[in-house]
Amino acid sequence: MKVCFDVNTLIYLFAGAPEQADVFFAYDVTNIRKFDACIPACALPTIHYIMRRGGLKGEELDGIMQNVFEMFDVFDVIEQDGKNALQNNMNDYEDALIAESAARNGVDLILTYNEKDFIDSPVKAMLPAQFIEAFKPASVEYAGMNQGQSR
Repeated sequence: MKVCFDVNTLIYLFAGAPEQADVFFAYDVTNIRKFDACIPACALPTIHYIMRRGGLKGEELDGIMQNVFEMFDVFDVIEQDGKNALQNNMNDYEDALIAESAARNGVDLILTYNEKDFIDSPVKAMLPAQFIEAFKPASVEYAGMNQGQSR
């Protein structure tokens, strides 16, 4: 299974937000299940920008970006994805671009805290906590799950 982590999940993971634990546990489940954890290339500048605006810079910011590359496969975004995103009924162009490029790249599921923004997505979306509940092995327990809600 190929699982795309939306930009907001990565920001929460690396910025230490309250949702951080759920995203980390979801990432752990992808590893345990040997799923492919991935992100679209179009997410990289947004992650970098938001982390920099949050006060990170230099080696610390470079280290976070290196972690992103080590943890996630990065899939491409091409011109046709952008055109398809314009035709998509999703309200947010960035989300539509992620959804369309994810569909073309064979992504099975998008993890996001903005489920409602992905209602018209060609790829199913769910909250990290829902993903954990659906896919974690019965023998695995996570203490401190936030059970983050849609935003």
